[in-house]
Amino acid sequence: MTTLSQYTPVERAQAANAKPATIERERTQEAPEAPVVAAPEQERSVKFGWKLQHLLLLVVAVGAVSVLAYLNRHLIDLNVWKSQLHWGWALLALVGSALTLFGNAWNLIGASPVKLRFWPTTGAQTAGTLARLISPAAVGAAAVNVQYLRKAGVGNVASVGVVSVAQSVQLVMGLILLPPIAILAGQDLFELGGLGGPIAMIVGGAVVVLALAGAIVLRRSPVLQARVKVFWNELTRSIRAMAKNPRKAALSVAGSIVITVGLVGALWSSVHAFGGELPLLGAACVLLIGSTAGNAIPIPGGLGTVDAALVATLGAAGVSLGVAIPAVGLFRLATLWLQLPVGLYCLTTLRRRGQL
Repeated sequence: MTTLSQYTPVERAQAANAKPATIERERTQEAPEAPVVAAPEQERSVKFGWKLQHLLLLVVAVGAVSVLAYLNRHLIDLNVWKSQLHWGWALLALVGSALTLFGNAWNLIGASPVKLRFWPTTGAQTAGTLARLISPAAVGAAAVNVQYLRKAGVGNVASVGVVSVAQSVQLVMGLILLPPIAILAGQDLFELGGLGGPIAMIVGGAVVVLALAGAIVLRRSPVLQARVKVFWNELTRSIRAMAKNPRKAALSVAGSIVITVGLVGALWSSVHAFGGELPLLGAACVLLIGSTAGNAIPIPGGLGTVDAALVATLGAAGVSLGVAIPAVGLFRLATLWLQLPVGLYCLTTLRRRGQL
């Protein structure tokens, strides 16, 4: 280290005079910078509104359903439906609808890093029903869950990750449950319509064609490959995150199973409510095929498209149109329309309490 004694008297005097300034400059240079505190992000609320493309798709869907309803108008008789309705089965469909809300709550609670209370979380899932009518698939409900987690103390980025983990669990459980359900239900479902062989071949061929087409498109599209890679990485990351806490992972998985049980039970009960016959596992296949086909068109809430797809799938399964049409109406009433007023109440209540 260099000291003042190594310099001449003149240099030592100059250095002594410059020392305070030098020390002050060194202090300024060596002082640690103050931590930069980011300004708090502005609160984001869930906004409800329709896009023009959604309105146009809805008009087309409603027009197509109206044409089908007119062609089958002889089957649409509210008085006959009311006389045929078995209220016990209808109440069971409502129980299935409630189970879907409970399952969604358990699924989110299991994925959350902070403790969430059951009933407010269930209320948030019910409030998400409103968001299903302003966005396709589960995008709107996911936005409600993200906002709910932010209010619960989860960070902005982390809340998105938690919702992604919860949805990943639902996806994985769906992929796991699909093969055994399809195998066990296939024979009963297709034999019910007396078209077991032809329908099985058509469905199997369609699956193979779609798989090959998807593989070809994926191979020729670098952009799509990148998106699939990001999705796969997010899915595996979510599974690893859940594996670190087996107890909460089990709760999230159980919630996903309850969602499936609730939806299948609601559809199965709706068919029996009007005197129809459909195996329980057959209802699972009908729900899977019909809801997937209906949600392929990005209309909020699947309005019109899911209804028509479920009616067509029930018809292919051997359920008469006279039963399939009111059964789908009851199913959608229980799992969508009756949840809207309750969802509006939950939305206003949670917002008033500062939880959404």
